[in-house]
Amino acid sequence: MTLFRLVDRAAFVSGLSQRLRGAGVEVGLSASARFGQALAVWLPNDTMALYWTARTCLLHDIGDLARFDAVFWAVFGDDEVPVAPGRRESSRVVIKSTGTVTRRSDSVDATSGRRLAANHGVIVDDDRPEKTEDDETVLPELLPSALAELADVPFDELSDQEVDQLSVWFDDLVPTLPLKRRRRYQSSTRAGAIDLRRTIRAARTTGGEPIRLLRRRPVYEPRRIVLVADLSGSMLRYSRIYLHLMRSLVLSSHAEAFVFSTSLRRVTVPLRGRDSKTVVDELDELVDDRFGGTRIATCLGELIDSSIWSNLLRGAVVVIVSDGWDADAPSDLQRRMQRLSRLTHRLIWVNPRVAAPGFEPLAGGMAAAVPSVDRLLSGHTIRDLFAVVASLGDADG
Repeated sequence: MTLFRLVDRAAFVSGLSQRLRGAGVEVGLSASARFGQALAVWLPNDTMALYWTARTCLLHDIGDLARFDAVFWAVFGDDEVPVAPGRRESSRVVIKSTGTVTRRSDSVDATSGRRLAANHGVIVDDDRPEKTEDDETVLPELLPSALAELADVPFDELSDQEVDQLSVWFDDLVPTLPLKRRRRYQSSTRAGAIDLRRTIRAARTTGGEPIRLLRRRPVYEPRRIVLVADLSGSMLRYSRIYLHLMRSLVLSSHAEAFVFSTSLRRVTVPLRGRDSKTVVDELDELVDDRFGGTRIATCLGELIDSSIWSNLLRGAVVVIVSDGWDADAPSDLQRRMQRLSRLTHRLIWVNPRVAAPGFEPLAGGMAAAVPSVDRLLSGHTIRDLFAVVASLGDADG
């Protein structure tokens, strides 16, 4: 680490030159200027490098070597040096020949919190270990106190009131969405490829000579998010919290939302209602076929084969929320999932039973769907939903 981080080099050169003159060493103005220029070209990273730089630039008579060494090592050796006047400190710092700094007492700059070494303007950090590139600061995910106590409680153990209480967290949810590159470009003033068409057009005004190269860069836009939730009888205890999450993503990210049991229904427009609890209650009662079984393959086929809805899937991040229990044949679901994976950019499956001890995707529908899924996530608690929301931003990784 350099000795001259945040240092006024002119004040340092002037202070050292003045101290040498006071000790009888002849230091001219040209020598001080040469020393300042040397520090501007290369900053010494230890005390010995600084010693030889100063000696080469400031010392001209070998007879002054003893006095030069005495002054230099009095400043940068193990002797104590008083802190610069005008600062609000009351003690001394010690600069050792190895370039390290030790503190005799709390001598702190009143404005920056750094200790100062003598009247040379050398600013030295506190005695703390340097942070390396391998060190990472990991901050815990903090939740409001009302949510923290319910963050790890399974949804099937919560009452409807507690689920509505958890849904407050989704009101301010703004996820990071993956981006996709558009075919169009936009002009750029700093970086990007050369825009040949605009450059040649501009060259007409300068006699055909391309005096200025115009550049362009690609345009990116957020990818569409498509949510497909299973509201069948086996998902009854989870449906309300998933509807709250879907409503939040519809409002914040313009996502498209579908629900299914034995048939598929688009619920994007109803989820845009103002009162979240009222909207979820109405949608929860709207599903009148939830006890008729679950037909995942049929409903996904309806979504894929639709002339309108299938366009929403192309290049989108699709999130399917289901426990995988399917009344259709596993081979049908396998074909639908393979088609869906080819249409979409990323396919995420959220299963609330993944967190169960010893879980394995052995059920017919789940076993058929997993090979085509990019990520299989748990949706068992509110903390698991953090990972689900984060996976939307990681869709390109």
